[in-house]
Amino acid sequence: MEIQTADLLFVPNQHHDMDEAIAASTGNYVHVAIVMDSTHVIHASPRYGVVIQTLTVFLEESNHVDVYRPKVENSDGVVARARRFENRPYNFSFYKDDPGVYCSQLVADAFKGVIDFDEEVMQFGDGEHQISDFWSAYYLKLGVDVPLNQLGTNPNKMATSEHLKLIGKL
Repeated sequence: MEIQTADLLFVPNQHHDMDEAIAASTGNYVHVAIVMDSTHVIHASPRYGVVIQTLTVFLEESNHVDVYRPKVENSDGVVARARRFENRPYNFSFYKDDPGVYCSQLVADAFKGVIDFDEEVMQFGDGEHQISDFWSAYYLKLGVDVPLNQLGTNPNKMATSEHLKLIGKL
C-alpha cells in the first residue's frame, strides 16, 4: 500500500498502562501520527514530545497501524502547519492552555480549516467510574485536577470523521 502526505496513522491499544486507560475511556485507538512523506511522520508522544521520525522507527514502536486517508486538497499545508509544533513538549495534562501538545491536538491543529475535527467532552472513566483509578493516580502525580468535562480531541473519535477513509494496515 502506498501512503501519501497527510495520511493519518492510527495506533490501536498497545497494552501499556496509559494505552489501557485511554482505550477504556475513549476507544481502541490510542495514538495518531501524520505522514509527512513516504519515509517520515510527525507526531506528539510522551516519550519525545512533537517529533519527526522515520516511518520505519515509528512502525517499530507500534505493533501495527491503521492508515486513514483524509479527503483534502492541500496536504502540504497540513504538514507545514504540523511542522510548526516540532520540538514542543508533550501535553501531559491534556489541558488546552498547557504549553505542550498531545497527539490528536497536533492533528486537529494541523488540519484546522481543512478538516475541523470536532472537540468533545474529554472522558477519563473506565466503564465503572467517572474517573478511573489510573487517571486519578496520574493526575495526583501531576498535581492538577483531572480535566473532566473539558473539551478536547482523541484519536478514536477522529478516526470516525466522515472526512477520513480507512485504506489499510501497516
